[in-house]
Amino acid sequence: MTKHGGRNVLALEWLQFGMSRLVAAAAEEGLHVHLLTQDRSEYAYELTVVDRDHLTIHDVDTQDAVAVTDVARRIGDVAGLLSTTDTSSLVALAVREELGLGGPEPEGIRLARDKTALRSCLYEHGLSRAPGTSVGDEEGAARLAERVGLPLIVKDSAGTSSEHIWLARTPGDLERVLREVRECSLRGHATAEPYFRGPLYSVETLSWGGHTRVLGVNSRQLSAPPVFREEALSFPVSLPSDLGADLVRWIEQVLKVTGYTEGFAHTEFIMTRQGFEVVEINPRLAGALVGEAIGHSFDCNVYRAFIDLALRRRPGLLDAPLTCGRGAAQVLVYAPEPGTYREITGTEELGEHPGVPVLYPVLTPGTHVRSVTDQDGCVAMLLATGASAHLALQNALSAAGQLRVRMEGGSRV
Repeated sequence: MTKHGGRNVLALEWLQFGMSRLVAAAAEEGLHVHLLTQDRSEYAYELTVVDRDHLTIHDVDTQDAVAVTDVARRIGDVAGLLSTTDTSSLVALAVREELGLGGPEPEGIRLARDKTALRSCLYEHGLSRAPGTSVGDEEGAARLAERVGLPLIVKDSAGTSSEHIWLARTPGDLERVLREVRECSLRGHATAEPYFRGPLYSVETLSWGGHTRVLGVNSRQLSAPPVFREEALSFPVSLPSDLGADLVRWIEQVLKVTGYTEGFAHTEFIMTRQGFEVVEINPRLAGALVGEAIGHSFDCNVYRAFIDLALRRRPGLLDAPLTCGRGAAQVLVYAPEPGTYREITGTEELGEHPGVPVLYPVLTPGTHVRSVTDQDGCVAMLLATGASAHLALQNALSAAGQLRVRMEGGSRV
């Protein structure tokens, strides 16, 4: 049994930012948060600002459901288990079942974590123009192109953080892509789908008891194909009333048919000429600084909803008045090349920029950066506000443009 009085909430890993706000919300309820993690360095920034009197950290292999369950039983008096990372979501299901804790319907989580099955489900319900297509281990480029059509995307069915995504426009491209896929270690299996053309957005929602509330839409700026690296986001995007109403009806259908009807969902979608196309559904609050952005825009702590969910009660956020007072935007700051990250210079100029820009460190100096084609190469994130999402984005881009990333040996960008 825990040495702390009262009930306990378990966080099976967490988003890189927002732990301090979760702990603050838990403390208001007289709860103590236990972070179960296999790498506490992921939370280096949050651990400098969190109230440690209401947080205990446990080092454990969070991909081992038995080990996680053992830690949970030693803690005791558990009110609920929360999971906000894609990679821990299936472990969380197993642990909740073992401990008899409530949570989202398992099938909705499992479907969201299998991009092939997810797209096939959407296709069967008339919510996508193409089914999911698994890529066979020995499948040839010609056969795959015939089944899906070109151009197409090949990606990890259980992928995350923009990692392991390939675009093939020609048969030659596809031959190369398939070679690269077979040399990679994927979390799931290779899956293929058409290359849906149009801008990428994400819709942030919260669901409970059959009701879904759209919190807002994020714009998402990507690098030029074929890399698909996330560069910047802005919130909340203002859509024409008819388009906004269509989006609300569409996402309600999407979440209903996939069986994901409880908790936060971060659904990335492309606004094509033919309508909305899901890229992926993440059964969690969006990562990066989206939680911070929502809080800035609506002047609220969205993490209180996690405490409501842990206590198995209707989240107050579903009924709270959400009046947007300002927009918020973030820019991801990347290393210029693989190597050892040393520092970011130019931060002394941030105070001269509008939008109160704040730099959130992602990596600590001395960290080796293995790739700069996905979010593993992000060394920091810059958040700024503005009277609208557009103005916030311009403020964030302007401020981030003054920063320089220095790598081992003096390389800078």
